[in-house]
This record gives sequence, C-alpha cells and structure tokens, in this order.
Amino acid sequence: MPFANFAFDGVLGLALDTMAQGPEFSMMSRMVSKKLLKEPLFSVFLSDSDDEVSEITFGEVKDQHMASKLFWVPVNQQSGYWEVNIKDITFNNKRQHICEGCRVAVDTGTSELAGPSDIISDLRSKLDVASDCSNFDKLPNLGFAIESHVLNLAPRDYVDKKSGSCSVALMNLDVPPPKGPLFVFGIPFLQKYFTVYNHATKKVGFAVAKHGGKEAPLLAELDLHEEAADIVPEQQQQVVAPHRHIDDLKVD
Repeated sequence: MPFANFAFDGVLGLALDTMAQGPEFSMMSRMVSKKLLKEPLFSVFLSDSDDEVSEITFGEVKDQHMASKLFWVPVNQQSGYWEVNIKDITFNNKRQHICEGCRVAVDTGTSELAGPSDIISDLRSKLDVASDCSNFDKLPNLGFAIESHVLNLAPRDYVDKKSGSCSVALMNLDVPPPKGPLFVFGIPFLQKYFTVYNHATKKVGFAVAKHGGKEAPLLAELDLHEEAADIVPEQQQQVVAPHRHIDDLKVD
C-alpha cells in the first residue's frame, strides 16, 4: 500500500540532495559522481494527448521538445524543492500585485496547480469564473512572471469545465514555514512548459513545450522599465488541444 491501488509501481525522488535521507539516496548525485551522464541534469516532457509519449531524459536536453528558447532561473535552495521565485501573477500580461515575491516549486508529482489558500481565494475572486461557464470565453490568460518572462496558462488550463459547469482548478495548499508558503506547478503547467533541472548549477530551465501539430502557449516578456509592468508578447503560435492526465512515462 498504497501502490496496489495505482497503475504505477512507485515514486522516483528527484528533488535536491537536501531532501534525501543521505547522499546515497540521491539518484542524481550518484549518477553525477560516477560520471554516468553527458551533463549533470534531467529534463521532463509531459504529453498532452494519447498521441504522444511522456519522457524524462537524463543527461541531455532534447531540442525537439521545445517550441521556444530555454531560459534559466536560479533555485531557491532553502527548501530542497526545485523552487524558484516569481515576481507576480498576471491576467492577460498585466501584473495583479497579489503575489509579489512568491515562491513556486516545480513538481512532476502533483496533478494540480496549488498555492496558499489566501492567494488562491483572491485569485478565484478576481477571476470571477461563472459557475454556468457563461463568461468562459472572456476569461484572461493566467500568467506567472518569472524573472523577465511570463509563463501563461489559458482558461482551459486553469478552469474545470464539466457538463456545462465551470470552476477554478486551483488547489489550496498551505505549506508551513520555513518551506512555505509555496505555490506548486503541477501537471497542467508541465504539459505546456518543457522543464530542465540542472543538478550542478541548481537552476531550472523553462521553454514552451512543443506538441506535434498543436499550438504552443503564449510566452511573454516582462517590461521591467514600465512602472505598470506591462508585458510585451514574445511568442505566440496556434491552438493547443485540451490536456489529459499522463498514464505512462518513457525513460531514456
């Protein structure tokens, strides 16, 4: 238990070394120390349909999974998670000033987007998603400003739309200090953004995920010189199919 109840057989821990019981329990540390990898990193690509296979690749970054350039962000090393700082949350590339200086952990083991209950409550109120879905087509892109970039999610990524009923698909998660408060980027985020985790430099790389024949999400550039922190579009392509849960993982 509890794995008898699941389709998968276990959990592979790939957090930073400080989360492991000891150096011998960190798989990345052991592979790096034994020089088994081309580079001291791993990358994650999550499919968004049954036509693709999800991959975790150790030792290299596969360009074929990226629809934009990779940019790197230093990890906040206090918690042991692959955690980075975000400047703020945006609606349609406009800062909302409700999460300035927040921290977010990128987590392949979380199926939802999650955050502190007070901020999630504020987001639900500001987004004002109608329960009958009547304003679904008018909802904004929900973005996270990381350094000079904004990583956007479309309404279909953060709204549960079932049988004509809509609700914000953001989960309350109150991580106590010192590891919290903390946002968590789970599967809906990782299906839209390809991520790379560098064990040596303690940085996380982000790029728009490339899904065959489908739209990539909007990646925007934050204008740090504007007082209102307006955002300048950097890249936009055509339509992404609705995301689905991941049932399999290919390991290279």
